[in-house]
Amino acid sequence: MKIQLPNGSQLDLDESITLEEKLETVENLTEEWMPVIKDNWYSNSVKYFLDSLANYIVWHKEPDDKGLEDKEVMSRKKMEKLVRFKKTSKTINFSDLSTEYKEALFGERGAE
Repeated sequence: MKIQLPNGSQLDLDESITLEEKLETVENLTEEWMPVIKDNWYSNSVKYFLDSLANYIVWHKEPDDKGLEDKEVMSRKKMEKLVRFKKTSKTINFSDLSTEYKEALFGERGAE
């Protein structure tokens, strides 16, 4: 994984190492760049640097999990479609239906 250092240069981080080694790498990089991070906390270069390091850890996969899709995480494209659908959808919750419509859909017992 390539990350951009606060000074603008790029660094390739090894993705085939264990999580513990990645944590150590991140710790070493943050210690090395700590003066720059403290002095330029609100700069975009520091934000990108820290965000890249966070992603390096968060998206870690063990060797036996490589190539497997995470079913818990939706892609950005699917999330956007879902949000668009909610905004344009004309669906109504069953609890918001009038008694008349509940009876029409479910009979008299459904209106209770």
